[in-house]
Order: sequence, then C-alpha cells, then structure tokens
Amino acid sequence: MVNPAISTIDFANQEDAKRVLPQVPLIDSYRTGWKGLTFTHYCHPPHETVEHCLLQHSLVLADPKSCFQAERCLDGKFKHYVHGNGRVDVIPAFLNHWTNWDQEVEFSVITICPTLLNQTTQELMEREIELIPQCSIDDPVIQQLALALKTEIQTGCMSSRLYGESLGTALAARLVQNYAVSKPSLEFKANGFPQSQLRRVIDYMQANLAQDLSILDLATLANMSESHFSRSFKQSVGITPYQYLLQQRVERAKQLLKQQAISISDIALDCGFANQTHLTKVFRQMTGMTPKTYQKR
Repeated sequence: MVNPAISTIDFANQEDAKRVLPQVPLIDSYRTGWKGLTFTHYCHPPHETVEHCLLQHSLVLADPKSCFQAERCLDGKFKHYVHGNGRVDVIPAFLNHWTNWDQEVEFSVITICPTLLNQTTQELMEREIELIPQCSIDDPVIQQLALALKTEIQTGCMSSRLYGESLGTALAARLVQNYAVSKPSLEFKANGFPQSQLRRVIDYMQANLAQDLSILDLATLANMSESHFSRSFKQSVGITPYQYLLQQRVERAKQLLKQQAISISDIALDCGFANQTHLTKVFRQMTGMTPKTYQKR
C-alpha cells in the first residue's frame, strides 16, 4: 500500500515529473503521442529526490561515458553503488524510493505503464506482474532499445507512433522475461489472425497510410491487446506491423511517382512520411534507388 505521506508521481505528466527531477530534460517524448511509454534524457546537476513512488515502472540508464557514485533507497533498503557506463536501474511501479548523486550526470529515464507489461503475457494473471528492483545492471538489449527511442525523438519521430510503441512493447517483454518475480509464459501458439480479421486490419492500414497510426489503433480494431496483436500480425504476415506499414507506404509512393503529376514532397506527405527526406531514406532502403531515380526510369 502506498504511504499517503509519500509523493505519488505520474511521470507521463511533464509537470508531475518535475517534482522528482526539476531540471528540464534535454530530450523528451511528451509530444510523440506514444501510449504507455515515456522517454526523457537529462543532464542533471547534483540532486537528492524527494521520497516518492511512480505510477509506472521505470528504467534509469546512465550515459555510457559517465561514472559516478549514487545512493538509492528502495522500500527502506539503502544501497550505495557506482553507476555509469550505460548501466541500468529497474524501479518497479508503486515502490517507495529516493535517490541522490553528487555530480552533474547524464542519464535517461524510460517509464512503462504496468498494463503494457501485463499485456506481454498470453495467460490470464490474477495479479499484475511484479518486477524485482535492479541497480546498475548491464543489459545490452535494454541499452539498444533505449538508444533507438532516443534516436527516434532526436530525428523528429519520422517513423510514426507505431515504431516507438513497438519499441515499448519490446522493452516490456524484456522486463517480464528477465526481471519479473514470476516469469509467466511468453510462448505464442496461435496461428495468427483469421483471414477476415486480417483483411479488416490490412484494409484499415491501407486506407489510412497518411495517418500517424499506433499499435493501439490497430489492436483495438482487432479486439486484442497490443502485444497479442503484434505477435498475431507477424505470425500471419511474416513481418511486424511497422515493417508492413512502411512497405505499403513505399508501394503507394511508387504508384504516385509513375503518374509524374505530383511533386515528390507532396507524395511523401500523401503516403504518411514526415517529409521528402524521410521518404527518400526509406525508399532507398527498400528499393535501392531514390524516388527521383525511380520516377525517371
């Protein structure tokens, strides 16, 4: 039970997050529209947080080039340790804790809604998945997923909500597989979508290529959880929803390029790309040529 004297923080709310980390983040995901997931990156002076508990599970990743002394108190248990070099702290939701450090440091904070963790399992759980707190662990998978989130924000989130939320689902699965008190089965034995259900999802995606689709949009259409939807889709189609969406956007771009009546910059927007540069990058990756070269063939 949460002690009412201890601050309860919703880190998905930017103003609430300032109660714990008053410094303005250098990079943040607050305007991305990602569901169940936030990413912030700080360069923060020495600080001691108030004792608090978060509504979300949190991952704190130290900058790979940093090395510093940290103290953390988790549910009354004190720990003094060396942090840095890209290592990760895992702080479960609703756990009373505080922390401090004695020099300016760079670090990232990723928060994940508990619901997202519960959706990574196929079995029905009578209670929410419980994580085991971790301090200064080396987890290359989390490090790479965090870097992908950071890069996506830095490049203007050109890849759509579907990409960012897919990274969040992968992080949730990693936490359940490696840091849960009990590890429920993540095996997926279904044969994918029924054909009519798959057709409905694909028709919706093709009709909305210019929109910023999210996994939640597609999962709701299929009446599934987000993680169940992602696995079912890949089982049926052979690639992830995000990869399929990119393929369809490129195919639509090819059709419009053949008409030679629309500018490449307008084609990019009509097909759901952030701009002409984004279209060119993805188009070259998938076809080996630029849109302009394709158009002139």
